Amino acid sequence: MQTSSDKAAILALLKKYRSGQCTPEEIARIHDWFYSFETEDDPEFTAAANEAAANVMATLFPRKRIRYMPLLRVAAILVVIITGLLFFFRPQKPVPVTYAHIDVDKGKRKKLTLPDGTIVTLNALSELAIPSNFGKTNRELFLKGEGIFDVKSDETKPFIVHTGELKTLVLGTSFDIKAYPGDEAIQVAVLTGKVRVEKEQEVVAAGIEHNQVLTYTTKEHHIKIANAAEIADWQANNYYFDQATIPEIADILERQYNINIKLIGSTKRTCRYTLQLKNESIEHAMSLLAQLSGITYHINNHEIKINTATCE
Repeated sequence: MQTSSDKAAILALLKKYRSGQCTPEEIARIHDWFYSFETEDDPEFTAAANEAAANVMATLFPRKRIRYMPLLRVAAILVVIITGLLFFFRPQKPVPVTYAHIDVDKGKRKKLTLPDGTIVTLNALSELAIPSNFGKTNRELFLKGEGIFDVKSDETKPFIVHTGELKTLVLGTSFDIKAYPGDEAIQVAVLTGKVRVEKEQEVVAAGIEHNQVLTYTTKEHHIKIANAAEIADWQANNYYFDQATIPEIADILERQYNINIKLIGSTKRTCRYTLQLKNESIEHAMSLLAQLSGITYHINNHEIKINTATCE
């Protein structure tokens, strides 16, 4: 059986012959190869084969005069053609998919425009993976952390964001996804339009609309009404906490202000707070939290220690 390298060599030689660049030895090799198909002695068959072969050769090599070769069979020409077709139209290996990774450090944010025109804003300590085939048949992304997606409408190519075991599908809308590694829940808040959330082949939520928020855990999920614009207002350094625990608040402050926070003591389950921070310094943010919750804290250089046992 001929290998791909054999086929490539034959085709290269024929191409060289056609352009008139063959050496005498190479021309002899080609002629001998065609002669090798001589197996029939019937004069009528030979004449018909030669006529058919001459026509095909004139098509393949219109500028080249080929000396008479008795018994130049159509079979030989077919071998050339089939070899070429096998070589040029053989199944191609799939191009491997590679990923571009966009990473955001603590205390930073990053805004980017995707090739389809979709605008993405990534929050602190987030990572977005963009496959090299993005936009060919669909638009799929992989998110760790939090991001706001203002999706360019394209009904022919669904926009899909993978976050852990969930995926959010849209055609054209804007929404916020929060899915940090280590967080108990994944949150999807819709700013405009509608999205669908799936887990494998299961539909978790068929349609989440404007000002609706899905909160998903491995045990349960629910949709509630909320101000999605407030949830997404971290872009302007504004943070809204709705019945949040001290550890949940500390996680967000640590990411956004690029500071280390250590919790000391046990936190009561009932210690939950609704709090709004509007572009505050970390010092003022901690002061407001202490006034609301009764905690004590100490700031030393780039670290904050919070005594959660005093919360009330």
